[in-house]
Amino acid sequence: MTEWQLIKRLLGLRKNHLSQGRREALRKIRERLGWRVKNPDLYLLALRHRSAAPSHLESFERLELLGDAVLGLVVCEHLYRTRPSEDEGKLTEIKSLIVSKKVLAGVARELGLGELLEMSSEEHATGGRNKENVLGDAMESLLGAYYLDRGLAAVRDFLRQSFLWRIEYLITDSAHLNFKGMLQEYMQTHADRRSARYHLKAESGPRHHRLFEVELKLDRKRYGMAAARSKKEAEQMAAKQTLEKLKEETPGAKPKRPSRGR
Repeated sequence: MTEWQLIKRLLGLRKNHLSQGRREALRKIRERLGWRVKNPDLYLLALRHRSAAPSHLESFERLELLGDAVLGLVVCEHLYRTRPSEDEGKLTEIKSLIVSKKVLAGVARELGLGELLEMSSEEHATGGRNKENVLGDAMESLLGAYYLDRGLAAVRDFLRQSFLWRIEYLITDSAHLNFKGMLQEYMQTHADRRSARYHLKAESGPRHHRLFEVELKLDRKRYGMAAARSKKEAEQMAAKQTLEKLKEETPGAKPKRPSRGR
């Protein structure tokens, strides 16, 4: 069985038997992204959330994996060519930000991808069309579909026109920074094997206006302590503090590649 036959079998659809809603989704993909679609089944699969799939293999998750890899390659290539004075540690930090779910979800919202997703009524009722992880995953799955359909050059051209220009803006706007991811990348790059642990130390305030205090330790040493209106935000602030302290401890240190265990 060929790859295309497998995809069609998984989708259980043929072009002539598409519902009006899925036909409209394909039309909007062509219109909003400016893509020439050769194999519509790929894009229908890329828009199918696991809640609407009869089985795990019939959702967008395999394409998401592929799209994540393609996006990472194109972003790394771009950073390598356009930032020749940055070392691998800095490039890794920037790449971690650019390919984060938060940034991808923002792009997906701009394109209105949420309304095009095929999902269960239960997932829709819980706000699935606007969830950050769902939108980020959908954006990656569509890139995977586009790669299979049109090739790497087409994906590179699309990202250059609609995505890569955002880099300079994103790296100067702290609201978009994923400090937890950056901390993890920094520690891996510098072969820091300590374990980062986030602890919720306290909660205060009324239910509608809670304040969460989070402590971050590397092994047994405290590096960050922050309070915010959500646990997630407090963790990000604590990770930012920790990252700044680590850089102060090792000024000018040359990044080391983590050794691979056998």
